[in-house]
Amino acid sequence: MKKYCYFVTGSQIWFDAAARLYREGIAKPVLWLGDDCHFEKARGMFGNDVVVRMLDFVHYQQKINNVDYSGENIGFFLSDNYLRAKDRCLKMMDRTDLYGSFGRLDREVIFNKLAIWTLTNLEKSKPDALIMAEAPHSHAQYLIYEICLYLDIPAAKFNTWVPVPLMFLEDMKTGTRQKKSYKVPSSVDKNITKELEKYISLISDLAVKDGYEADYMERQRFDSLIVNKFKSFIKSGLIIFIKDIYFHMRKFYKKEYLHINPYKIGIYGRKKIQRVRKKNLKDACEKNLDKLDLNQEFVYFPLHFEPERTTNPDGGRFHDQILAILELRKLLPSDVCIYVKEHPSQFYNPDKGSRGRSPLFYNLLKNIKNVKLIDPYENSIKILSHAMFVATVNGTVAIEAALIKKKALVFGYNWFHGCPNIISWDGNIKYQEFLNIKTSNANEIFDFFIQQKDLYSVPGCQNPSAEKSYKTFRTQDFLKSECSGVVHLMEEFLKGEGS
Repeated sequence: MKKYCYFVTGSQIWFDAAARLYREGIAKPVLWLGDDCHFEKARGMFGNDVVVRMLDFVHYQQKINNVDYSGENIGFFLSDNYLRAKDRCLKMMDRTDLYGSFGRLDREVIFNKLAIWTLTNLEKSKPDALIMAEAPHSHAQYLIYEICLYLDIPAAKFNTWVPVPLMFLEDMKTGTRQKKSYKVPSSVDKNITKELEKYISLISDLAVKDGYEADYMERQRFDSLIVNKFKSFIKSGLIIFIKDIYFHMRKFYKKEYLHINPYKIGIYGRKKIQRVRKKNLKDACEKNLDKLDLNQEFVYFPLHFEPERTTNPDGGRFHDQILAILELRKLLPSDVCIYVKEHPSQFYNPDKGSRGRSPLFYNLLKNIKNVKLIDPYENSIKILSHAMFVATVNGTVAIEAALIKKKALVFGYNWFHGCPNIISWDGNIKYQEFLNIKTSNANEIFDFFIQQKDLYSVPGCQNPSAEKSYKTFRTQDFLKSECSGVVHLMEEFLKGEGS
């Protein structure tokens, strides 16, 4: 029976798939880390030593004790994997930095503690592979992933499509997608294909639809209205607020050190910090805005919302978006402008957005030749239709561009890799050669997606958020196909790994 490390989300499919592989004698997890909704049932099936609390590994590392590290694979601390992991993990910790007080000294200690725990655990369990329900975007999971790479343990993640509920499994080291031989039921396949056709048709017509707004952006804008914020607070926010007060008071009276609030700031101080951080970010953006001129030659670079998985870790070396902008500036002639637009979600989701972007970032942009910051609420499709091409780390704006016969330069690795009109960045790319690349039409792009669906993809949703978005698809046939397809891909990947 194969042994594997397993990262899961809160979706039931990930428990069901692991249970089925175990019952059929195919594979068993030797390390389980993920959403704690599975904690009790997973421990009941796989054992206390296998299943660990995600809450502890991300938020309460002081509960992780008795590691007894004896120098196992100590070379990791002098490796490129260590430096890369540290750079990305310390940035991922911004997600938990609620009050701007989670300092580097504490982050490094937590990082190193999780490293010695992982090195000790993997030496004992000796897994054949690491399988992830999605890209590892908590610092704990990403660190374990890098250690697996250092130890030459094969790692694979499920990746999801955006317009339809499809997933595929890809090797994290090579980018190779796992081919499938599983036959998706025709009723499920037809429903997904129909929705894909609808998406392609919608985006292809965007050039004449200046009022277009993505569904998730419309929801965020709606939720940001004062009346809806109030309703949300009454529905769930009040309970969270009370729990937060109780949690901090308990830490205070127990004299326990809390790394995200080391100065024991009270409730009013914490709320003021969050409020001021939001205001500082928005004020800095507004102060540095430039006027949009659609008549000049320009390339469009819409920023990703941060902190978010699509940049860190999916952006790879370009998880810091400024690096992609600098490479783009180097590629382009100096007289070609780069219009950078902030993602409106940075302000629609201000509690998170202020953790993911420094107010100083906008001033940094102003110091790069012919880079201009434009209003976050400018219509993206209007800008895109006038741009020479679009550049992004991983945004779906690349697909929007491709479908209206605009080229896109992408710096990261994504689910639409290889799509016509979308070119992956490499250090050898030349400006004129890029401009001379022939563009394809929407039909060719649709054919590409159908091929990707048939060769590699199975019906499925990575997490509860996706399940909510695609609830109309989730019939009994879909759910059966989801489980069978996921198990099939995991089994096929594990067949080629270890003994």
